[in-house]
Amino acid sequence: MHSDGSSHTIILAVSRRGAALARTLAAALPDSPALYLDRRMMEAADQATPFDLPLRPVVQKLFGDCQQLVLFLPVGAAMRLLAPCLQDKHTDPAVVCVDDAGRFAVSLLSGHLGGADQLAQQVAAILGAAPVVTSASHVTGAIAVDLLGRDLGWKLEANSLAVTRASAAVVNGDPVGIYQQAGERHWRPQDTPLPSNLRVYPSVQALAESDAVAALIISDQAGVSGDRGRFETRPYGHFLSPKHVVVYRPRSLVAGMGCRKGAPVEELEALLADTFQQHNLALGSLRCIATADLKADEPGLKELAQRHGVPLICYPAQELNRAFEEHGSRAATPSQARRLLGIWGVSEPAALLAAGSQELLAPRQKSARATIAVARMVFG
Repeated sequence: MHSDGSSHTIILAVSRRGAALARTLAAALPDSPALYLDRRMMEAADQATPFDLPLRPVVQKLFGDCQQLVLFLPVGAAMRLLAPCLQDKHTDPAVVCVDDAGRFAVSLLSGHLGGADQLAQQVAAILGAAPVVTSASHVTGAIAVDLLGRDLGWKLEANSLAVTRASAAVVNGDPVGIYQQAGERHWRPQDTPLPSNLRVYPSVQALAESDAVAALIISDQAGVSGDRGRFETRPYGHFLSPKHVVVYRPRSLVAGMGCRKGAPVEELEALLADTFQQHNLALGSLRCIATADLKADEPGLKELAQRHGVPLICYPAQELNRAFEEHGSRAATPSQARRLLGIWGVSEPAALLAAGSQELLAPRQKSARATIAVARMVFG
């Protein structure tokens, strides 16, 4: 159970045969799902929560208390029970229905975005059932525009209309262009070719000049300026109009930071934002903040990492000095940290170490009490 009392996955059964299947499923699914059984079907050994009929209030309450709901009920019955609770695919939990014979696991609600399609396949594999999935991208083998890179931590930046139109273009076989400037290259299995209507372009300009009706752009830069290969927000509309543009932010940027004791998070935040803006980098692509071991408990750095939902990675002085010596002539510049901490530098070598890189996108910049440098991740 989560701290708020909700459960990630809830399994509910009403009939005797459904309860037997539900026990099997609860024992096999990961993350300790919560099992709910009609009190009449409870057995002495059950580690389940009993409930009493009527079923409607029980199901509707559980619908709001979980991220995934497996109902051992007919599809029609489940729909009638849940109809008053439905909001939209972005907030409704994934719902899978399984029949009492255990023959089918049906992805009923939030199949694509919410994960019910995947859950139905998982449930089917455990019970020996047939998964029933009807999402267009799943049955046609097309890429899922709104899920692209999600398992890699990519962030989607696009309005819902653009995502809908681009998804329709992918499924309908219309020409769709892809341009990738940063991030992991294995977002699609190497042995699985792209659908014939999708084409990868070497530049945004080439994509803009193509007949593609939609553009999928994977980048850690803030926008695009075609001839220089730089990214700025506004030119997306200029270069790519009237294409439907969907932007993905891979987690590819590392911010190395050092600071004086007690440096406030507001100063660190301002330094981070200003540096990214000056170098045309997207904050949505921040992967981590790197610093020295001596700063591991610095409140400002810890809070900054929490604000951006990224880890704070710390390195001992020996590693930072070695990185500085290896890359100093090409990238890093000496700082006052050597005199104060016995370290040649913090922000630049920390960024290079965390990124596995030898080059800085943004060399050391400083505010009154902090320094920052930025490097791009090197992906295998």
